Amino acid sequence: MGSGKKGGSQLAQLRSGLRDAGITGPKPKKGKKNQDDSRIGQYRAQQRRKRLDALMSNLNAFDERTSHNKGDLSGSRTKGSVGRPAQSKSASIKQRREKLLPEYQARHRSSTFVDRRFGEYNPTMSVEDKMLKRFTQERMNRSNKTSMFDLNDDDGELTLTHYGQSLSGLDELPDVDREDDGDEENPRGQIDAAETEMQHFSGFGEENEDVPRSKNEVMKEIIAKSKLAKYERQKQKDADEEMRMELDEELGDIRSLLFTRPADTQRQEEPKLAETKGDEYDAFVREMAFERRAKPQDRLKTTEELMEEQAKRLREAEEKRQRRMRGEQDEEGDEMLDYALESEDDEPVKRFVKAEETRSQRSRFGLGEGLASKTQPIVDQEGEDEEGEEGEENEEDEGEEEEGEEEEGEEEEGEEEEEDEDNDESEESISDAAQDLADYQHMEQFGEHTDTPDTDVLTQSSQRHLSRANSESIPTLPFTFPCPSTHDAFLDLLEEHQVQPSQLHTVISRIRVLHAPNLSEENPVKLQRFLNVIVDHFLYRTMQSDATEDDLRILNDMLLHISELTKTYPLQAAEHFVTKLSIMHRNLMRGLSQGALDPTSKTWPQLSELSFLRMCGLLWPTSDRWHAVAAPMSLLVAQYLAHARIRSCQDMASALYLCSLVSSAQKESKRLVPEALNNLFSIAAILLPLHHGRAQRGSSAVKALAEEFGIPTPDVEAAHTAHLTIESDAASNPKMSLTAVFPYASDTPSLRADLLRMCVSLQCIFARLYRASPGFVEMFTPMVFLLEIGLAGLHDVAPGLVPYVKESASEIRSMLEMAYGERRALRLQSHRALSIASYAPKFEQQAFDPKRATDPDTERAYAAKMRALVKKERKGAIRELRKDAQFIAEEREQRRVEEDATYKKKIDKIVGGIQEERSEQKQLERAKSLLKKRAGKR
Repeated sequence: MGSGKKGGSQLAQLRSGLRDAGITGPKPKKGKKNQDDSRIGQYRAQQRRKRLDALMSNLNAFDERTSHNKGDLSGSRTKGSVGRPAQSKSASIKQRREKLLPEYQARHRSSTFVDRRFGEYNPTMSVEDKMLKRFTQERMNRSNKTSMFDLNDDDGELTLTHYGQSLSGLDELPDVDREDDGDEENPRGQIDAAETEMQHFSGFGEENEDVPRSKNEVMKEIIAKSKLAKYERQKQKDADEEMRMELDEELGDIRSLLFTRPADTQRQEEPKLAETKGDEYDAFVREMAFERRAKPQDRLKTTEELMEEQAKRLREAEEKRQRRMRGEQDEEGDEMLDYALESEDDEPVKRFVKAEETRSQRSRFGLGEGLASKTQPIVDQEGEDEEGEEGEENEEDEGEEEEGEEEEGEEEEGEEEEEDEDNDESEESISDAAQDLADYQHMEQFGEHTDTPDTDVLTQSSQRHLSRANSESIPTLPFTFPCPSTHDAFLDLLEEHQVQPSQLHTVISRIRVLHAPNLSEENPVKLQRFLNVIVDHFLYRTMQSDATEDDLRILNDMLLHISELTKTYPLQAAEHFVTKLSIMHRNLMRGLSQGALDPTSKTWPQLSELSFLRMCGLLWPTSDRWHAVAAPMSLLVAQYLAHARIRSCQDMASALYLCSLVSSAQKESKRLVPEALNNLFSIAAILLPLHHGRAQRGSSAVKALAEEFGIPTPDVEAAHTAHLTIESDAASNPKMSLTAVFPYASDTPSLRADLLRMCVSLQCIFARLYRASPGFVEMFTPMVFLLEIGLAGLHDVAPGLVPYVKESASEIRSMLEMAYGERRALRLQSHRALSIASYAPKFEQQAFDPKRATDPDTERAYAAKMRALVKKERKGAIRELRKDAQFIAEEREQRRVEEDATYKKKIDKIVGGIQEERSEQKQLERAKSLLKKRAGKR
């Protein structure tokens, strides 16, 4: 068939193509070998592969699919893409049969063996390399598992072996007699008489010790020795135990000797060497004898139980007091008198009886030693409980033996020490609210804070309180009081029982104990009302008192109870405090409406109101941005400082005290309060002599400076404040007391000097407070300028104040200079050079194509492109999954067909066997019937 013919079968076309390509048919004759035969052979092989590929591609035209480009108007002849679906399909089926089919067949297998030996899946390694590497790895693992400090671990070492047994494990080698062992003694090599006797006649006499023993005999001897040593140790232990028991039994006999002191003569006769070198056992016995014995104690009581016991003791004490007032006899008093009569010394016994009577009435019930005692009072309720319990224990333990009394006395002393520590801790816990009301006794020294510990202040106040109480004749107070709900009822209660001011602390303590919250459901409501009563009485005492130091100490004692009740009932306390603040605000508005410069109008707060404001600052957090009590208090203080006018020294003292409250309140938050700074500037300008000596034009300069910085100064250089300027030198007190100003203090030069000193001190305090503020320079530049101008007048009028004012001005000036140095002028922020932004062109660079989607936004176009690619890939993945599913279905169907064919073949074989047996059975039956017929015929 020629090459031009295209008809015929596929086989004929294949043969014709192979013959035309020169692959089959006659081959050319071999000539002489050339040097380039290898290159020619490679070239011919490449050509042969190309002809085979072309032949296979032209063999079946239906196996190719060509896609031509559509809409190509370029005029050039282009070749479209050619695809071979049959080849790709067969390749995909082959790939699935190699990868997917094994996974499908092994889907139910769970115990697949994976060979993890080193180099098992590395075809480049030889068998020798694999074995060597595995041996090295095994040695390394074994050495890592063992400890380098374990001397008994010999598993990881290489040992010599013989027939599989380690040579190091053989303890003894078998005794082998060699011929050359006795060559020196017997040079001829003959057997001597001793050896002959041992070999032929042994066993009748004693064993020779020189003969080496066997391993069994050696081990038996070792076991026997160990048992003997163990028996001896046990015997020694039993002997020691018996001796120890005897010493324990004799310890009671020698215990009395341990507490006796030897005579002086005996001690002198003892040598000094014995004192230094004593027996250790005797020292140990003495230590055991002096150790305190542990005594069983009751369980710790809850707070509710302790409060109930306190209330019960108070009621019992009140019953006994009423019984004594009625003239009834007290059993404890009789016992004490009997004890007193039995004593030999009368005077000491009488004093003891008198002291015991006083103690039985006050200290025995846990209520403190009373106001007439010199000991420290009990501030908190826990201390009262502990003291009461100790009193009861002392009463119960009176009839015990001497030894027990001594031990209990030591324990009670320890308990009293612990109680004192607890009282100190309780005082420290409430001392934050018990400060001297912003230093009632003395305001802070100029330029520095008084860092007196709160606990010391409280202790000193209590001691003064007790010393004052000792000097007075105080009537006996009842132990139970009703809980008043109004202030009038409380005043009636105090008047009824003739309660002295120094006894208020005791009365309030007993009321709180009797009406504890856990004793009744109504007690919390009663205590909430009683808190309002105490606050009202606090203000009442400040208004009625003469502002003496004793009155202020009594107010500090009341502040302890107010602090504790405020922490217990904060919501109700806040409502009452806000009510009081609103009343103070209405009084301020009423005074301003009457006239701020009217001498009779009450615009500035008095001592009671100042005390209340200080109490608010102690009891409530002033650093919060918003608080139900602290925020209204701050606004009220700012209104006082902004709207009230200065008319007298008392007004300036109130203003300075309010400024000190502001400084203590803003110590944490450091919020700016311009009213306080403006008041300090105005008070300093009023007090400083700006018209004397070298400062004659100072007033006009100060007014201009105040106007420049926006400081309101309505009272500076006014007629109603002209008499307040310092005109003469006077001694100033670094610690200023409010009692020197309120209620009716006379205007004296010393008072003005004290006010100026306090004003300058507060300026320094605020300067330290606002040192980190961005506006520090603008806030304190006018103050420094004012102080420097006033120094010129003080040199002529009051030279005693010059050093302190000069020192304060220099301190503020140094802080201003530092603030100036830390400031940085505003300037443009430096940035790195930015490149010119490149934007997408608004026109299309290619020719317009209506079928082509174009988007000028590159980001949006890229997002659309990515979405199209994702869609395309998803379709391709779905197509492949469908093909995988079709392949699995075909394999499953093929497997089912094979199983069915196998089953049919098996069934056919069984049926065929049965039919064959049946046919043979029928043939046998026919043969039998034929034989029977033949036999019958015969």
